[in-house]
Amino acid sequence: MNSVVDPRIRFLIDLGKALHSYGIPAHRLEDALENAAGRLGIRAEFFSGPTSLISSFGDPGDQHTALSRVQPGSLQLDKLVELDEVVEALYRGDIEVQEADQRLSEIDQAPQRYGPVLTTIAFAVASGTAARFFSGGWVEMILATGLGLVTGLVAWAASSFVSVGRIFEFLVAMLVTFIALSSTIWWQPLAPDGPILASLIILLPGLTLTLALNELATGHLVSGTARLSGAMMTFLKIGLGVGIGTKLAGLWPGSPVVVDAVMLPEWTLWAALFLTPFALSILFRARIQESPWILVGAMVAFWGARLGVSLLGVGLGAVVGAFLAGMISNLFARWKRRPAVTLLVPSIILLVPGSIGYEGMSLMMENDVMSGVGSVFTALLVGVSLVAGLLLANVMLPARNAL
Repeated sequence: MNSVVDPRIRFLIDLGKALHSYGIPAHRLEDALENAAGRLGIRAEFFSGPTSLISSFGDPGDQHTALSRVQPGSLQLDKLVELDEVVEALYRGDIEVQEADQRLSEIDQAPQRYGPVLTTIAFAVASGTAARFFSGGWVEMILATGLGLVTGLVAWAASSFVSVGRIFEFLVAMLVTFIALSSTIWWQPLAPDGPILASLIILLPGLTLTLALNELATGHLVSGTARLSGAMMTFLKIGLGVGIGTKLAGLWPGSPVVVDAVMLPEWTLWAALFLTPFALSILFRARIQESPWILVGAMVAFWGARLGVSLLGVGLGAVVGAFLAGMISNLFARWKRRPAVTLLVPSIILLVPGSIGYEGMSLMMENDVMSGVGSVFTALLVGVSLVAGLLLANVMLPARNAL
C-alpha cells in the first residue's frame, strides 16, 4: 500500500473503531460502514468480530486489508448521536473527510457526559423504580434505592480500578444480597427478592442476550456467539455472588423475616414509569434533549408489552412491545435525523429478559435444575420474541441509512 493513506479509508477505519467501542451490534456496524463507503465512492467490505474489525478496500484480487484490534464497549448514546451528526455533515458536503476524521478523534477523547455522582444517583433511582415493577411496597422500594446506591458506588470503583472491574458483577451481587437479607433481621420484615433483583437489574445482561440473538438471527454468528457466551458468564457471576451473599447473611444470629410486600396504588406504577427513562438516559449516556422522546418510547414499549402478554402470554408477548418500540424508534430517527438506537435501547431495556434469566440461574444454583432450565428457556423465548418484533418493525418501517 502507498505510504500516503487515502483519507477516506482512514476515516472509515476510525469510524468503525468508534462504532465498535460505543456498543453498536455487528450487523448495524457493518451496514453503517458499507453505507458510508458507498457514499464516499469506495468499494469496501467489512467484518466485525468481538475484538476485531477487518476492513478490505478495493476490487476483488486487488484488495488492501486493515485489521483493527478493538475492545467491546458499552453503549454511549450521546457519542453515537455526535458520530451521526459528523457523518451527516460529511454526506451533505459541509465538511471534508479530514475534518470529519478529526471530529471522530475529538468525540472519542471527550469526557463522560455525566459524572460519578449523577451516575450513582441514576443507579439508585433505576433500582428504586424497578422494585415497583416487581410489585414491591414502600419498604422494598426504599431498600432497593439504597442498594442501587451501593451498585453505583461499586460501578464507580470498577471504572477507576481494574482489579475491581474484573469482579464487578460478582462483588455487587454479593454485597446487595448480604445487605438485603441482613435488613430482614436487623431492620424490619420485608420481601428481599424484589430489592435484590431491582438493584441488579442494570447489570443483568438481558440487553446483551437480546443483541446476541439479534446478531445470530441476522447471520453474524461469530459476534452473536461471543456476545451470548458473555451474557451467560455474567449470569453465572451474578448467581455466584447472590449465593455467597446468602450464605454470609445466614451467619448472623437469628433468621430472616420474609413477608409479602404491601401492594401500592396504580399511580405509583405511572410515577416509576416516568422516572425510569430519565435514569436510563443518564446510565446509557443519552443527551438530555432526547430524554422526553425516550420517555415516550419507554411508555409505548412497556404498555405494548403488557398488551402482548395479555394476548399471547409471557414468552411471546414481548414481540408486541418490541415491534412498537422499533416502529416509534425508526419514526423518531427519520423525523429527528438521529440514530434509532438512541430511542430503542432505553425503550426495550424494560422488556429484556434479564430478570427471567437471573431467576433461572438462581434456581439451578439451588439444585432445582428443571425449574431453572424452564426459566432460562423462557428468557431465550422472550429474547427471540424481542428480536422478531424488532426485525418486523424494520421491515414495516426501515431505519434511516446512517448510523
